[in-house]
Amino acid sequence: MAKIMVTGATGLLGRAVVKQLKLAGHEVVATGFNRASERVYKLDLTAPTDVEAFIARELPQVIVHCAAERRPDVSEQHPQAALALNLTASQTLAMAAKANNAWLIYISTDYVFDGVFPKYAEDAATHPVNFYGESKLKGEEIVLNTSSDFAVLRLPILYGQVEQLSESAVLVLVHSLIERRSHAVDHWAIRSPTSTADIAHGIDKMIAKHIDRSLVQGIYHFSAAEAMTKYQMLLVLGEMLQLSTAHLVPESTPMDNTQRPKDCSLSCTRLAAIGIRSEINFAAGVRQALTQSSGALTALGLTL
Repeated sequence: MAKIMVTGATGLLGRAVVKQLKLAGHEVVATGFNRASERVYKLDLTAPTDVEAFIARELPQVIVHCAAERRPDVSEQHPQAALALNLTASQTLAMAAKANNAWLIYISTDYVFDGVFPKYAEDAATHPVNFYGESKLKGEEIVLNTSSDFAVLRLPILYGQVEQLSESAVLVLVHSLIERRSHAVDHWAIRSPTSTADIAHGIDKMIAKHIDRSLVQGIYHFSAAEAMTKYQMLLVLGEMLQLSTAHLVPESTPMDNTQRPKDCSLSCTRLAAIGIRSEINFAAGVRQALTQSSGALTALGLTL
C-alpha cells in the first residue's frame, strides 16, 4: 500500500479517485480548495511555497493531479486563471514531486487533439483547437519534461456521482429532458462519455503496477468504447428516466461559441497492453451514477 496525494479531491473525478484508493487500502491525502473540509486539506495549488511545503511535510509516494480548469468556455474567458491551474500549478507539483521522490499522474484531456482524424493513439500529433486544450497540453509537456518517469492520463468527457447535475457535462443534460420546450441539442460533436468510477479503477491499477515496479510512464489514454453525441446521450437518459425526448431537435452543425473538436475518440492501446481497460458501458455507468446521485434527481422531482 502507498501514501497517495490527490489534488482536486472535491471535484467530480477527484472524489471517485479518493473513494477507490481508500477502498484499495491506500493512505490518501486529499486536497482541495473551494470545497475543502475536515477530510480534505485546503491547499492553494497556485501558491508554490505552500505546495512545496505541503509535499515536503506529507511525503506522498504518489500524486494524482486531478485539479484543473476543465471548462473550455471559462478557460477562454479567463485565460490567466486557467493557466495558473493547468500549467503553473502542474509545474510546481511536478518539481515538488521529483524533489521528494514521488511519482506523478497528470490528468489531461482528449481536447489536446483537433478531432479530425480519430481514433487518436497515444503518440498521435497533438493540435488543440481551443485555449483549454492548449493549456492542458502545455501542462503535459511541463510534467514530462520535469521527469520522464511521470505519467499523463488523457480522458474524455466524464460522468459520475454528483452533488449537483451541473458537475458533469453529461448528467447536466437531464435538464434538457425536463424543460419540455422544443430546442436544439448537439448532434455534431462525437464524445466518449466515461464513468469516473471506471477511471478511478484504472488509476488504482496504474498505481499498483508502479508499486510493483512495472514501468508506467509517459502518455496513456483511458476511455469508454462507446462514441456518441449529446443528442444520443439524451436518448439513453430519456429512456432510463422514462422522460420524453420528442421535444429535442438534433442539430448537426456546431452549436458552441467556443471552438471544439468534432471527434477526439481515443485509442487506449498502451493501457490495454498492461491489462487496464474500461469496464463500464454508458447505460450501466450512467444508471449507477444517477442512483448514487439520487439527491440531485430528487431535487428535480425525478427518480430512477
